[in-house]
Amino acid sequence: MSESQWKEPGGSAGGQAQATAAPGAWPGAMGPPMVGPPPRLSAQPPTSRPPTPAATMGTWQGALRPPVFKVSQPRPTYREPLPVRGQSVAIGGAAGAAWMLLFGLIFNGSARSYVWVSLIAGFVAWGAAAILARFGDRGAAVGVAASSGVAVAIAGILVAYRLAGGDWLLW
Repeated sequence: MSESQWKEPGGSAGGQAQATAAPGAWPGAMGPPMVGPPPRLSAQPPTSRPPTPAATMGTWQGALRPPVFKVSQPRPTYREPLPVRGQSVAIGGAAGAAWMLLFGLIFNGSARSYVWVSLIAGFVAWGAAAILARFGDRGAAVGVAASSGVAVAIAGILVAYRLAGGDWLLW
């Protein structure tokens, strides 16, 4: 298409001009763009805009409030099936202490035998605590693990003390 064949879209086509758009505007155009703020609503006549909800109801409603939900059942409470109680922790701690004391008294030949027996008895007690925690009373498992941990720590302190003197007990 050459420039001589081109016609302006808003021009007269068959003698009809667009009624809403200015001459020379594109089809569907509403006129020149608005520059600046929109016109004030108070400048328009009051009948040109719909009434506000406050005008129809008489008062300002404020912020919307969510609806009140009525629950027929109380909220569920989730309880631990095997709660840890202080009494079971104390019983487990006494059992673990008795276990470690028994092995410490039976094999008290030397510091080296005491350390090895304490380590072995501590690992056995920790295994028992793991089984108790999985299948039994978790409070007793806590007590057994804590008391056997203290006994193994005492054996470790003995090893560190003798190592500071130049003697390695474990070999």
